[in-house]
Amino acid sequence: MLYEYPPKLTRQARQQKALHDLEEHRKMRRTMYKNLILGAVITVIGIIAPNVIVKIILILLGLANIAVGGLLYWYFAYYRAADVYTRIYEDHIEHSQRKGLSGDYLEVSIFYDEVRKSWQTNSGLMVFELSEVTRSEFTLRHKNGSTEKLSPPDKCELSFQDTGAKLYLIEKLWEQIKYPHKEYNVIDDDDDYYSKEDMEWDKLHKHGL
Repeated sequence: MLYEYPPKLTRQARQQKALHDLEEHRKMRRTMYKNLILGAVITVIGIIAPNVIVKIILILLGLANIAVGGLLYWYFAYYRAADVYTRIYEDHIEHSQRKGLSGDYLEVSIFYDEVRKSWQTNSGLMVFELSEVTRSEFTLRHKNGSTEKLSPPDKCELSFQDTGAKLYLIEKLWEQIKYPHKEYNVIDDDDDYYSKEDMEWDKLHKHGL
């Protein structure tokens, strides 16, 4: 294995991470409850407000506050999913990511020799265009534990929770995944940079400074 996310941790490190995650979860839950209570109070005040315009504004503000609290909590839980992983090998990549809002996971195993080309979208997704798929596999794992084999798509979009995994593919395995690689011109300093005339008046290479 060349790269793995999440990395293997020692028992002590796992315990520390678990305690940290629990504390973060408590903070997010408290924040959500505050938003829900505040939103409910604003909504009630809006309902009993005599002015129609004020009533509408307060009710909308209250509902928006409730929605924001719920979305922030969902966003926190979404990006701390324990079943998300990336494993990079010499000949293939194994990857798991959340699929939509359903709680299902898309698990893929893509072999590099079946990749025609790859690129990134404007939103940072890695796109793999496949051809003649014989070994690459695509599985949908439902939140109830059941799995469903999927037909290999022509294009597969992967979202990486760990940016390091995506950078490893782009920088180290760009040839294997047929990712466009830019060669930058490198300017090498050499003695020819200074002419004979330059050397006569600028022997210390300071260009008169």
